[in-house]
Amino acid sequence: EDIIEEIVGDISDEFDDEDLVYSKLDENNYVFEGKTTLKDFYKIIDLEENSIFEEKKGEAETLAGFVLEISGSFPKRGSKINFENYVFTIESLDKKRIQRIKVTIE
Repeated sequence: EDIIEEIVGDISDEFDDEDLVYSKLDENNYVFEGKTTLKDFYKIIDLEENSIFEEKKGEAETLAGFVLEISGSFPKRGSKINFENYVFTIESLDKKRIQRIKVTIE
């Protein structure tokens, strides 16, 4: 694997421990990096039934991708996107990607 990674770049596999970067502000508020996978997002917020997300995610694999899917356009900093009983607030972004998202569970 190390030799292949030297040639083609990093390969993510089940043995790689990637630190999940998020903050739990309180019981109902979290801040996530946009690149957080939806699978990790479900685990962190302890979501047992993810079908509402799975039905709307389209091709998205990350939280930022999901927010783009449900908003329909590239949001601005401070934008709030409501989905079911969740509010996604865009905390930081650059020209090409959403970097940080605050999630409020209502």
